[in-house]
Amino acid sequence: MKRVISLTLAAGLLVFALPPAPVWSVDLQEPSPSPLLVIPATPYSLDGQLMQQQQPEVKTFMGKISKSGAKLVLEDTAMNGSYQLDDQKKAKEYEGMNVRVTGTLDAQNNIIHVSSIEVAA
Repeated sequence: MKRVISLTLAAGLLVFALPPAPVWSVDLQEPSPSPLLVIPATPYSLDGQLMQQQQPEVKTFMGKISKSGAKLVLEDTAMNGSYQLDDQKKAKEYEGMNVRVTGTLDAQNNIIHVSSIEVAA
């Protein structure tokens, strides 16, 4: 009899000593929000160096605006060449004048993307 009481008492202590098992129910579970982390791609060279994205350099070009066919161009006497101007409307105001054009050069297409045009002094 002592042995049965001892076993019952030991079993009872074990029940209270162990943490209760969680009760899982699909209906009661709230889905935990998983934030979506988006990391933009950063260009790296093969040696692991961070590559600088090439931004066109703003430059100043001097010359005379004239017609070449149906397009207005900047005749650059210093470079002995001409560049097509992307803003034909703005360039029309200065046709035949010596000007200073500020913008970026698209060397592949030989076009100046005009930021400003002013009469050269």
